[in-house]
Amino acid sequence: MVRTKIKIKRIENATTRQVTFSKRRGGLFKKAHDLSVLCDAEVAVIIFSSKGKLFHFGNPSMETVLKRYMKANGDPKAGDNGSSTDNVEADHLTVFTEKLKLLQSVVIGDDLERLSVRDIIYLEQQFHENLGRIRAKKDELMLERNNDLMQKMADTRRRTNVNTSMLNRLADFCSSDIIGSRTFVENEPADHVVGVPRTDTSRAGRDCSKRPKQQ
Repeated sequence: MVRTKIKIKRIENATTRQVTFSKRRGGLFKKAHDLSVLCDAEVAVIIFSSKGKLFHFGNPSMETVLKRYMKANGDPKAGDNGSSTDNVEADHLTVFTEKLKLLQSVVIGDDLERLSVRDIIYLEQQFHENLGRIRAKKDELMLERNNDLMQKMADTRRRTNVNTSMLNRLADFCSSDIIGSRTFVENEPADHVVGVPRTDTSRAGRDCSKRPKQQ
């Protein structure tokens, strides 16, 4: 069956557009990674979503590729010395720190007036994404905890059953031993029973026969 070629145009449905963006972004990064590995190339990909979220891929690193790019385009600041790389990393760290401070202030409810509509939309998206990951992690931990509890309960039940079986066997053994002792006492002659004197019936008969008859 021949696949119909999809016409490239903007996807109107927001949900479908977001799903397509995630899939295509992952595919693009995978192709960039494959290209860098197969051809020993330095590759950098920078993407901004419609919500303003930044995604990037770089091999061996984004800073290294950007440094080579600026040098190739005649940027005098991009030299071979290590100071350029240090400056790029310092700038990147500064931006990252500012974002963290802004996010912290937003979380606690401060400095909301500084945010634009685009910033608020971006932070809202980040909040929902992080909330989804937190809930997924919580569900995972709760499932692991429940499985551990079920396993412990099963182990306890198994040990209890073993102990109960041993007690039942011991009770049966003691009961049979007591019954056997009673049967032995009932069937044993009286002279074998402690405290009961033995009576010789044959001797008693002889004694009676030797007694003189009364006149």
